[in-house]
Amino acid sequence: MEGRIETVQNEPIARSELYPFPEGWYAVAESRELEAGQLKERVWLGRSIVYWRNQHGDVCVADGTCPHLGSYLGPAAGGRLKDGNLVCPFHGFEYDINGKCVRARDVKPPRSAVLSRFAVTETCGLIFAYFGQNADNPRWQTPVFPSDHSARGIRKMRFRAHPQTTSENSVDVNHLRQIHGYSQIEQLRETEVCGPFLFSSYSFTRNMLTLGLRKFKLSVEISIGVWGLGVSTVAISTGGGVSVRQWVLSTPVDGEVIDMWLVVDIRDLPKWWWLKSILRPLASMVASQVMVNDLKLEVAKDAVIWDKQNYRSRPAFSALDRDISMFRRYCEQFYSQVA
Repeated sequence: MEGRIETVQNEPIARSELYPFPEGWYAVAESRELEAGQLKERVWLGRSIVYWRNQHGDVCVADGTCPHLGSYLGPAAGGRLKDGNLVCPFHGFEYDINGKCVRARDVKPPRSAVLSRFAVTETCGLIFAYFGQNADNPRWQTPVFPSDHSARGIRKMRFRAHPQTTSENSVDVNHLRQIHGYSQIEQLRETEVCGPFLFSSYSFTRNMLTLGLRKFKLSVEISIGVWGLGVSTVAISTGGGVSVRQWVLSTPVDGEVIDMWLVVDIRDLPKWWWLKSILRPLASMVASQVMVNDLKLEVAKDAVIWDKQNYRSRPAFSALDRDISMFRRYCEQFYSQVA
């Protein structure tokens, strides 16, 4: 169901050699979940964070510890908002959207009382924050995607994995055959690295997984964009005129599990006569839910592998793994500033 996190539970195993929190942009919340005047909290990349939106619509994502005497600032400890400012429950220090202490009871606020903040970007109904050595001064920006979809489906899952290994599936063509049963796979564009971004494109044929549609085959072309290890997009088009933007957002929680958001945006449907009527919005809504459910079923197959996977820094690559080798070299840049 939308908004619910589904957890894959298994016994812990030895984890990989990968540092669990690579630099990059990671999902924090859906825009619609954060209204003005709301203070929220969560565990995000191994730390407790707070986030809120002020009356002007600006969003702050900050470390959940008060720089005064270390009180937790989240609602669970009594943190609250007052006129758009965050109020510490311990001594009443108030912090504005920029993290500056603007009030300290009856004394002048200490200059050093500044919240540790994370740079924020809000695009296409999603809020992201940047994690890295200079969290308020990111090395790159994620692209701003237009809100051009007619319907959206979202599923949220939690399981043991690492954002590098989940993103690696973008270039692992062989697993598409072995795990997902895709056929007629063809690479349409050579994998290309552009700084912190990676692009590739494929075509293939696959069966739907949703109950009642399993005999239905889709022939699709996809264009993949990896915008750091926390944000991947897949532009999907079919010969029938369906156009979709798919998001795969992997956010580390505590160094062991990740929250994965699966988002499907319906951008266009076939120009069939019966879809030109009032049925078109309903058809878009149904299509978004069917497609995101199918995506969740596909990811569940991968999650079984990821849960028991141990990362190999020097794998026994085969001749078919050229793009995986390129991907791993691409990933090295995300650890130099944080580990």
